Amino acid sequence: MEQLGEPLNVKLTAKLIGVSPWTLRQRLMPMGLPHFRIGRSGKLTFYRDQVVRWILQHQSQVKGGYR
Repeated sequence: MEQLGEPLNVKLTAKLIGVSPWTLRQRLMPMGLPHFRIGRSGKLTFYRDQVVRWILQHQSQVKGGYR
């Protein structure tokens, strides 16, 4: 899992990016922010390195923030 980085929940991922959990779910996930639904509960899981790579690739779209 070294390529993925540590697993993060919604709150930690939002904090890493600098947006609210609402913005993460409503704006960034539909834009393609990589995530997985784990287990029967469908808990959202993000992997740090994947998120960072995605942000770097989409900086112009995310720049200025969706706060």
